[in-house]
Amino acid sequence: MAELVLGIYNVSSVQRVLDFIKTVYAFNTGVPAIIKPIGAAAQIGIPEAYKISYKLGKPLIILPDIPDLLEALNIREIYMITRKGREIRSNEILASTNDKAIIVNGSDTDFTRQELQYGLAIKPYNIPLELPPQTIIALILYSYSK
Repeated sequence: MAELVLGIYNVSSVQRVLDFIKTVYAFNTGVPAIIKPIGAAAQIGIPEAYKISYKLGKPLIILPDIPDLLEALNIREIYMITRKGREIRSNEILASTNDKAIIVNGSDTDFTRQELQYGLAIKPYNIPLELPPQTIIALILYSYSK
């Protein structure tokens, strides 16, 4: 399986799903994962995302919940981007890409305490978390690529 998975969790917006996977594909680092999509994102966004991934010949992962990263994909480390996390620099997050996942919340709420039990809560240094999830991932990947 992929060494680095970049996931968006609990997303309901079709456009947010499409922008997220396009952002991950643009950096050509890791595999995008849509975890627990709801509403229009699940009904319309997932088929559209598959269409894009198929046209580009790139992988796309769809999972029902966060524990599936651990079980199905054998991910060892899950970093969950949240305001509650400890501050960490982007290069530290991506220093080694061995079986790692970075997840942003696709909704306007933060991860719950129960959801945070599956990974390490982090807050990327110098990245405002008020930004949309795809922008947060883009800034992390950009700062790592420099």
